[in-house]
Amino acid sequence: MQVLEVNDLWKFYGSYPAVRGLTFAIDEGIVYSLVGPNGAGKTTTLRTVVGLLSPSRGSVKVMGYDVHRERTKALKYVTYVPDNPVLYGELTVMEYVYLLASIRGLEKSLAERRAEYYFERFELKGLEKVKVSKLSRGNIQKLILTMAFIPQPKLIVMDEPYMALDVLAQKVLKEEIKELVKSGSSVLLSSHVLPWVEGIADRVCIMHRGIKVIEGTITEVKQAMKVSTLEDALLKVITGE
Repeated sequence: MQVLEVNDLWKFYGSYPAVRGLTFAIDEGIVYSLVGPNGAGKTTTLRTVVGLLSPSRGSVKVMGYDVHRERTKALKYVTYVPDNPVLYGELTVMEYVYLLASIRGLEKSLAERRAEYYFERFELKGLEKVKVSKLSRGNIQKLILTMAFIPQPKLIVMDEPYMALDVLAQKVLKEEIKELVKSGSSVLLSSHVLPWVEGIADRVCIMHRGIKVIEGTITEVKQAMKVSTLEDALLKVITGE
């Protein structure tokens, strides 16, 4: 079953087309990565997928529900890791978990059990009563990731999830993404850390100036571009060589 369907997506800022006719789909149990230079339209696409932006044309569906016409039904299957998270600093780490449980309709005990697991994994244990305003940037990112994983959604959308993470947390993130997709969930992500993308993505879409240039498995893309790495493929797209 297709978890996400993006069909002929256009997004204009004024007269400027940030995304131009983008079409792709994500099946269950897939890690799909958008790759491209700054200004390629990746973040605009992700924000449209999670309902923060409305498409100028085209459609976005999650589990068959149109994100912008059936918002509540669609977004109950989605969690989001933004590239620049803003949290209310006066809440503690655990209070954020309880807020998430309330919003998502999770039993408090279930949210606590899952939070305990991810706190252990991301080395947040012992910080449960600390206010978010006192956390380091790296620990804020770990909290955002924890909150994205706790509901165990059908689709996690991640914009630069490696942001501010140390080497150990990067390893844990990769492991937890792999565990999640084993259960049939899917991940849509954008990252400039291309070696990491090569090591985790099942499919990749290279974007440039709002357009999908090429899509496929990592191997298919490298073979089609006649290069040995994803970084070389992206450079070839950017330079036109």
